Formats: sequence, C-alpha cells, structure tokens
Amino acid sequence: MMKLFLFEWKKILKKKTTWVLLILSLTATIGIYFFHLSLANNVEQKVINHYDFLINLSLESAEDSRLAKEKAIKEEDEDLIEQATMEEEHYRTSVEKYQSAKKSYVDEEWEVLYQRELDSLETYAYPSQYENAVFIAEGGGEITNFTLRATFEERKYMLDHKIDPFIQNTIYDMYLRTAYEDFDSKTLEIWEEMTDRYGKQGIYYIYQLIQSLYIPIIILLGCFIFGNTLSSETTKKNNGIRFHQVLPLNQTKLFVAKYLTGYLGILLFFMLMIVAPLIVGTLMHGFGYLDYPVLIYDGYTTEDMWKNAMEDTFHFITLQEYLSKTVWFALAMSLLIYSLYYLVSQFSKEPIFNTIIIGVICFVGMQFQHPYNPFSYLDIDKVISHEIQLETWNTDITYITGIMIMLVIGFIFTVGNYIRFRSRRTN
Repeated sequence: MMKLFLFEWKKILKKKTTWVLLILSLTATIGIYFFHLSLANNVEQKVINHYDFLINLSLESAEDSRLAKEKAIKEEDEDLIEQATMEEEHYRTSVEKYQSAKKSYVDEEWEVLYQRELDSLETYAYPSQYENAVFIAEGGGEITNFTLRATFEERKYMLDHKIDPFIQNTIYDMYLRTAYEDFDSKTLEIWEEMTDRYGKQGIYYIYQLIQSLYIPIIILLGCFIFGNTLSSETTKKNNGIRFHQVLPLNQTKLFVAKYLTGYLGILLFFMLMIVAPLIVGTLMHGFGYLDYPVLIYDGYTTEDMWKNAMEDTFHFITLQEYLSKTVWFALAMSLLIYSLYYLVSQFSKEPIFNTIIIGVICFVGMQFQHPYNPFSYLDIDKVISHEIQLETWNTDITYITGIMIMLVIGFIFTVGNYIRFRSRRTN
C-alpha cells in the first residue's frame, strides 16, 4: 500500500506542469498580498492627507478670524471683537486637536485614538432614548444602534487588550461594518469606503482572505493540480489504469492510493497557500494579534428589523478561535469539493473543464441556502459569524451542521468514486 502511495507521489512530482502551477499559484497569492498592501498604504496616506487638510483649513480660518479681530479693534466694535476672538480660539484649538490626532495616528498610538472614539461613541451606542442617532457625513444615512454598540464594544476590547487595528479610510470613528445596515446608492458607497478594512500584518491578511472565499478557491485550484491521479491515466495517450488493472494488484488498495495521494496533495497545497502569504506579511509588518476580536451575531430577536437593531445581541471570539474553526471547516470542505471533482473527472478527462464544472456547481449551489445543502456552507466567514443565519432567517444553518453535512456528502461521493472505479474493470 505504501509503495503504491509513494509511486503515485513520484508521478505527480515528476510532472513539470505540477511545479509550474505551484510556482504560479505562489507568485499570484504573494502578488495579491503586495497589491493589498499598496491599497492599505494608499488608505493610510489618505487619512494623513485628510488630517493635513483639516489642519491647514483651521489655520486659514484662525488667520481670517485674527484679521477680522484686528479690523474690529480699529473700528472699536466690541461685539465683533468678542466674536472674532472666540472664533480664533476655536480654530486654534481645532489645529491642536488635529495635530495631536495626526501624531497619534502616525506614531501608531492606538490607545489614544481608541479612547477618543469610545468617548464619542458611548452616548450613541447606549442612548437614554431611542431617537438618538449618528449619521454618515454624506448621504444622510443613519447608522443602526447595533453597529454602534458593536463598534463601541470592539474598540473597548481592543483598548483593554492593546490590539492594533486594521486600516480604515476615516479620521473619525472606525465603524465595524455589520449585517444590519441597509443603505442605498451614494450612501452605501460612502459607507463601504469608510468601513473597508485593510490588514498589513500576516495573520490579519489571512483573516481577510478567508472572508473573500479564498479557501474554496484554493481547494478547487488544488484539485486542478493534484486531483487527476485517475483521469490522467485514462486518456488515449496514457491509458496506465488499464495496465494497473491487469496486474495482480488489489484494486481497492490501488484506488485508495490514488485517491489519498490527490487528497493529501490538496491539503499540502492548501497549507502552502496559507503559510506563504502569512510569512511574507509577517516579515513585512509583523504577525498581528491572535486575540483580535471577531464579531459573532446572536441572531434576530423579533421580525421587526428596527427593534432587532436595538435589541439583538452579539459577542466576540478571538481570531485564534476563529482560525481554529476555519481549519476544521476547511478540512470538511476539501473532502466535499475533492470527492465531487474526482467523481466528475472519472467521466471527463480534461482538468480545466472539470474545474469549471465544479466551480459552476459550487457557485450555483451557494445561491440556494438550505441547512442540508452542503454548498450553503462554502462562505466560511458567514457560517462562523452566523451572518448567514441573518441573511436566510434560518438558525438551522450552523457550524456543526455544515461540517457534518459536508463530511457525509463527501463520504457519499467517495463511495461513488470507488464504485465507478471498480466498474471500469468490467468495461
């Protein structure tokens, strides 16, 4: 059995296309990190430029007030003198405030900025009356109380645990985007620009990759590279499977060797595509914080969305716990996607065509959310955070259910693969 397994591995590693695809995949994922890093740097510069703009604007206004005061003194207009003096003092104070905030931002004195945010958010996050609200600067959209509370508690946690934030394009409160906001057109565009987050640190970047369906994509890419241990030997040019079948080999062991070789290759590829950007990000800007808070929704309390925004609860888990859940979920997902890919590849011999078929199946499957639909769970972030429960109003779509469904369906597909493999001998 072990000899068969090692033999299959040697065949994969001898292929030039395997190494070419590995190098291209690594180059792409590292290149995406540097592109992401350039976006983060641009956002940082925009924030600094915004501070400079407000500082210069306040300085100009202070100078205008000073000139107005001098003119009022010459005209001996006491009312104008008093008004101009107050305005000048106000603008001078604003200059000092913005300069101090800019220095804290540039020097990464996050505790100072966190405390300033908490002071401004507390009144709105926990108002004495429901009519209190905060509005986005442009567009007039009201931010829900749920988002205000989540942002407040996130900042409080990060202040208490001295955790560095993600980069956001705002000099004001760095709101946490939640599923409770429902903006339109221009307001939505402003809100997304304000709440888009960029992580420079290695583990922060991995967290953002998970949120962008990175894991099912690299699993499918791994299938394309390593999942053809059987189909590659059933072509007209290379019909090696027929040769194996006439040898005195245990066909079950042959199937297991080929099947596990491809699956192990996918798992190793998955690890490589996670570790590579993690190492690059860590070397560039540090590892990050595993105790970073990740928002988990506790679910709707009523059918009235306005009441839900006021009454629904939430909690946070650490990024470390989130990542550990992601790993177990990814293992179950890899079995589902690989077993389905392998089954399709027993009928179709073209890896590119097979990859497209599986990609389409996964995409279409994700559009039909149901607790027993394994493709409902491909967006790992929404499953772990329970956001998918809010979108579907279905609390049966859970983390444990997702793992069990994907494992069961993956096992069924695996059995189907074995049956199809055995049937070849009789053809």
